Amino acid sequence: MKTLSPLKAGLFAILASSAILTTSVYAQTQEHCENHKGECHKKGCRMAHGEMHGHGDMHGMFAGLDLTQAQQAQIKQLLETQKTARTESRPSKEDRIAHRNEMHSLITAATFDEAQAKALLSAQQEKRQTQALERMRVQNQIYNLLTPEQQTQFKARFEARTGKEPRG
Repeated sequence: MKTLSPLKAGLFAILASSAILTTSVYAQTQEHCENHKGECHKKGCRMAHGEMHGHGDMHGMFAGLDLTQAQQAQIKQLLETQKTARTESRPSKEDRIAHRNEMHSLITAATFDEAQAKALLSAQQEKRQTQALERMRVQNQIYNLLTPEQQTQFKARFEARTGKEPRG
């Protein structure tokens, strides 16, 4: 019988332990999702089910409210409109490259131009603030589509979550 060299034996052990670890993590994720029956908001759970849509926690905020088909259609339309607006307002590849080059030239300059750096950062902050305002506007529009009972349920769930630590 041929014996493995120490290097091959070590690589084999790492490969085998990785396979076992991956299987156990997947099994735990599936068990976690089954236990929460659709109420799971963990990133791993959403990703395992292909539900990462890029809407942050917007889907989680309104999950479990027994929305009517009309409400679901209106919410879908609002989210599609927001997605289209976000896509249209995205800077072109050339603009992104120019911005990156501008930041790189600031970093690599012989002397640091603080005024120019502040101007770049202010522009970035303004863009982020505009995006956050738009997200909040859409969330408000969705909230206003809810019936008074659904709004009460939403508020109760929101209050229950306020005692928890923020994610991230």
